[in-house]
Amino acid sequence: MTFQTPAGTTTLSRRLTIQAALNQVVSQEAHRNELQLSYVRMGVLLISLLLDVAVFLFPQVLLGKDHVPPTVMIISLCANLVALGLVVILRQGLSMEALHRWQVIIPIFDNLLLWAFITNIWRVLGATQPLIVTNVVAFCSLVAVSGGLRLSRRAALLTSLLALGNFSYAAVLFQLNLALALFAGITVFGTGYLGMRMAVIVRRHVKNESGRMLMAQFLPKSIVEAAFESPLELLQQSQKRDVTVVVTDLREFTHFAEALEPQAVLDFLNRYQGLLATIVEHHGGWVDKFMGDGMLAVFGAPDPLENHARSALTAATAMVREVPQFSPLAMGVGVHSGPVVAGCLGTSGRLEFTVIGDTVNVAARLEALTKTLGNGVLVSDATRQRAGTWPLQSVGLHPIRGRAQELELFTLA
Repeated sequence: MTFQTPAGTTTLSRRLTIQAALNQVVSQEAHRNELQLSYVRMGVLLISLLLDVAVFLFPQVLLGKDHVPPTVMIISLCANLVALGLVVILRQGLSMEALHRWQVIIPIFDNLLLWAFITNIWRVLGATQPLIVTNVVAFCSLVAVSGGLRLSRRAALLTSLLALGNFSYAAVLFQLNLALALFAGITVFGTGYLGMRMAVIVRRHVKNESGRMLMAQFLPKSIVEAAFESPLELLQQSQKRDVTVVVTDLREFTHFAEALEPQAVLDFLNRYQGLLATIVEHHGGWVDKFMGDGMLAVFGAPDPLENHARSALTAATAMVREVPQFSPLAMGVGVHSGPVVAGCLGTSGRLEFTVIGDTVNVAARLEALTKTLGNGVLVSDATRQRAGTWPLQSVGLHPIRGRAQELELFTLA
């Protein structure tokens, strides 16, 4: 029986999956930031609307004028409605492509609001309150710096340039002298540059989160968290756990691989080991390592797992049922329970988180015995006792290499 698979298909698929996951992390963070900005925008515009209504109703008290046109109030109301619509849209969720489009549309909207604010504030207060220009500079700076939260240099640069353009417009309207205009313009530009730097810093933070997520592909979640939060503690402390170890191996794999191209072998192993890893993780276990066509999985470490023996046997049963559906090779599985020590092994140049102990050795010996005894799965009595009522059939007492006493072994009934 031969096995064929498109060269590179599995590897490419895995790369695309990881890349898509990393892009999704960046997109989610950018979306959260944009949503927070939409709340701030909504709050500021709502306060502005209330002030505009008050000025329209009581112009003499607030401004010393007999009459104020309703233009500002109408524009403010329209802006509030648009801002509310943005909140609704962002709360619904956006794809990455849609988010990129909105990261251009929203800064344009913000700067249109800023343009309307500058124009109307100049018409109402420009002649009587020249110091209001300081508020204009402050708003331009706030809009400029907000672009840094969009995790995109392009969006941050666009926001900064639009804000600087609005300030230039305000400088002409308020007839600022050149020195004051340059000083305030540098302030707006500086805050915009700060926004771009913020984008870099936040992207670096998101990359760290992406790295955390990528490490979770290789290590248990609790170990990944410890590596980021308290790496020294992770290196110094080991954990003793009662676990169940599952060791698998394919029969005649070396002969099988001789007839295939190296890429086809890699693609086959990716599919095979990917299936086993999915089964292990689905039942609460953790893949300690892949050893070519072999796998070492642990149930109960580094995080304790209740009924780890039953979980391991359930996973072993699923492996025996599902692997033959696409693999032409028989598989051997050894299952044994007992104490292990989980911790980092190696030197500062190369570290590996793994489990150590006689339990691991016995599980590997049981897997090797499946070749001579002719049983696909061999389970130790220690696992049987921890599993309780489980349909297992005894295959008798057998010597285990490296151990003085024979062990009673079982197989799936």
